[in-house]
Amino acid sequence: MRIRQDNKDGRRCTKCVLPEALPASNFNTAGECSWCQSNFPNYRPAGEEKLCTLLERVKSKSSSADCLVGISGGKDSSYALLEMKRSFGMRVEAFTYVHDGLTEFALKNATEVCQALQVKHHLVSLPHHRHLRSCRAYFAAWLESEDPVAAAMTCVACKHLHILGTQLAHDRNIPLIIWAESPLETPPFIPTQSESGTDARSRKFGDLAVMLIRNLLSQNKLRSAFFRNIPTSLYGCLAFRPECGYLHLRYPGVTHLQFFDYCRWDSAAIVMTLREYTPWSVPSSVVSDWHSDCLFNVFKEYMFQKMLGASYTDAFLSNQIRHGLLTRDQAWDRLVKSKAYYAEELGKTLSALNMDHLQSKCDVTCFEIEGNGSLR
Repeated sequence: MRIRQDNKDGRRCTKCVLPEALPASNFNTAGECSWCQSNFPNYRPAGEEKLCTLLERVKSKSSSADCLVGISGGKDSSYALLEMKRSFGMRVEAFTYVHDGLTEFALKNATEVCQALQVKHHLVSLPHHRHLRSCRAYFAAWLESEDPVAAAMTCVACKHLHILGTQLAHDRNIPLIIWAESPLETPPFIPTQSESGTDARSRKFGDLAVMLIRNLLSQNKLRSAFFRNIPTSLYGCLAFRPECGYLHLRYPGVTHLQFFDYCRWDSAAIVMTLREYTPWSVPSSVVSDWHSDCLFNVFKEYMFQKMLGASYTDAFLSNQIRHGLLTRDQAWDRLVKSKAYYAEELGKTLSALNMDHLQSKCDVTCFEIEGNGSLR
């Protein structure tokens, strides 16, 4: 495919790879974006010692497991499971949220990692392809509006993993759930991100609710998608984050903990450790192992790339640059490969999910970038 800078503005930050066209980028005279100026997302793990203290407090006194780990088959959740058992000595069980977008190799990874670690592995899911139906409806709604809220709602069914996992922990008398989301994954420009711009922090639930209601009132297609998928949409919104009030009220005996809030995220070290102790792997055809466990991620990358000229990948790579995990040249090389990969994968994913009728409404030229990303 032909390569060009982006479809809006050729200027990119001199420190990271985010384009100036992004809202609130606010480049300074040195060509640095506002997020490099504030060191977003200001990721500072609390440390393993503090984690050990917390784990000691919640260790189960009964015959049940000490913690339940959500494992998608991706590297981060697989690593969190491994470390909970290997390094922290916890009695562990695991669960995987199975849906139509979960890749075969990810489920295979989750299964084989649990087997290698001798961890009981549970599978949970929504019935009757509700996840896929919701994703289809919201993606079609987004194609009509190209609105960030509609884009966010495309993944509302994903939030049911928080409900299903918490319910499972409650039923099995497990006091703690371990999640593996790193603050470095957070884009500063998505509608759910706090407007403070300095930390990876979600907006308050009330603000998000008001935002959604306004968009439902103004967008017929979005409103139709919501009401055709009311249980999936409503409960997905209520369980937007694992630590949300809804889950606390419904299952007060279950505590939630983000592993990478305490232990440093380092991709190379994570992969090296996984390969030493488990059979975890990804196919050679996959350009990046990040978010490769879910087909729906292709839609998320496309929607934000089309709207803003940058996607979750741009943000993730830029966050790693700011925290010394990648050089800018390394990030740019990965970014170019990523855009070409998603341009090819979008059509394949639409076909795999029986959404071919939407092919003509998609324009993958938005993924075209050029040069070395230098400020011009």
